[in-house]
Amino acid sequence: MRGKRIVITGATSGIGQALARDLAGRGPDITLLARSADRAATTAAMLAELPGSAGQPEVVLCDLADLASVRKAAAELHSRYSAIDVLVNNAGMRTFNPEPSADGYELMMASNHLGPFLLTNLLLD
Repeated sequence: MRGKRIVITGATSGIGQALARDLAGRGPDITLLARSADRAATTAAMLAELPGSAGQPEVVLCDLADLASVRKAAAELHSRYSAIDVLVNNAGMRTFNPEPSADGYELMMASNHLGPFLLTNLLLD
């Protein structure tokens, strides 16, 4: 997988982090799309140490529940890379108390569906 660019959402914990660890050992160039700069930096440092890793993954900050943040992240990805070979939309959240997102949508719907849908469509070209 050397020379391939993989962008992963939700890679700072859980299944996303397990997937990122597995992929990093295969040598692609990885970009972590994350809400928390601190958690992303910790995960990137851990991935860089893995045998077979292509080095330190890059980080793009993005809150998938905030559509302006998604648009900004997509623009940043476009400016950084001429191509993305794989996009893994892994990020997700669950809440039992409905609350609005920055755009007025239900937070879980915005984070789990609207944000990833917008991100994917902005990166299709």
